[in-house]
Amino acid sequence: MVKKNKKPQPMDGFKLLITANDTIEANIIESKLKASGIETIRKYREPGAYLTLVLGKTIMGVDILVAEDKLEEARCLLESALEVSDEDILSDDSFNDDAIKARNEESLKKLSLYAWIMMSILLIIIAAAIVIYFL
Repeated sequence: MVKKNKKPQPMDGFKLLITANDTIEANIIESKLKASGIETIRKYREPGAYLTLVLGKTIMGVDILVAEDKLEEARCLLESALEVSDEDILSDDSFNDDAIKARNEESLKKLSLYAWIMMSILLIIIAAAIVIYFL
């Protein structure tokens, strides 16, 4: 039996910066780097990309790769982010912005409506299948 190599294979010109635990953590890290002008490549481990497609996230780990010449700068950015406390983040005025809260509430209402529509369609399909089965 051949044993698979589980180490991530680096891409030409890019180096592994960090392995995020899941897609949410990867999104946060990538947004921090992108805000500083550092482009990233995301590489999923094992069947992580498939899990992301099916479940919306992965727990297999996500490798974040950056260009070799930006590696040190990216490491410094991530280390500086560790020094920020939760109180500093929550004291940001954007957490108290009523316009952002209203937009978020509107988005949640739309998502709720879409969920109800999808559930209704699913129930109609199931009911139709049952009716067809008994005919």
